[in-house]
Amino acid sequence: MPSHSAARAPGSPLSREIIKNKKEGFLLQNEEASVKFCQAKLDQLSKALMESISAGTFSVPGGHKLYRKTKERFEWDYCQVPRKGVKAYEVLQSFLQSQVATEKSILQADEALTYREKAIAEERSRKEATEKEQELLRQKHWEQQQQMEAQERNLREDIVRLREKLERERENLLREQERMLEHRPKIQNDLLTEGFSNESEQMKEEMNRLRNIIENNKKDKTLWIARALDTLATETTAILSVPAKLIGQGLKGLSSLFK
Repeated sequence: MPSHSAARAPGSPLSREIIKNKKEGFLLQNEEASVKFCQAKLDQLSKALMESISAGTFSVPGGHKLYRKTKERFEWDYCQVPRKGVKAYEVLQSFLQSQVATEKSILQADEALTYREKAIAEERSRKEATEKEQELLRQKHWEQQQQMEAQERNLREDIVRLREKLERERENLLREQERMLEHRPKIQNDLLTEGFSNESEQMKEEMNRLRNIIENNKKDKTLWIARALDTLATETTAILSVPAKLIGQGLKGLSSLFK
């Protein structure tokens, strides 16, 4: 029988077995150490990512994109760690696989929230457009109101001046009519003296009409002015544009104050 020393001699089957076992044991220790080291580093580097998931940081519109960016940053940081050993890739893939369901959930929430946010944004846009349109209408109404008030002020001032002018013209007309009446009796007498009785009678009737006109004008002072304003208002309304018709209508309204 071979001796124990001969069995353990280099190159013998037993020696090769011992070396193999030692090598396998060494590799196993390396793998275990690599797993332990990599897992510790992974837990450390993924802490911020996991806390963000728990805090709902990614449960917002655009959250999936933010999650992907954060995860890629974590992967890059993990890859920069030196001396991770033979299990570095396996440990990382195991972690990434565990995140598949989480990422899917974040994506679904992101799509739902993004759709809702889009709907809210569209509704807000419609509301803002409506409010803007209403504000423009209010502004337009205010400007029209200011314009109408300015026109009314100008109209009242014009009415005062117009009334003064009409009164002056009326006084001038009355004086002219009275001068005409003053000379009519002499003309009538001359016609009668010369034998023109018919003409003299006509002149008498004309004097009576003129006298009545003068008396009526003196009595109907405000009515005369009102009629003049009504005539002016009718002509103004007929020739001016639609907004300016308000002025003509205003003239008619103000003329009623003199009736």
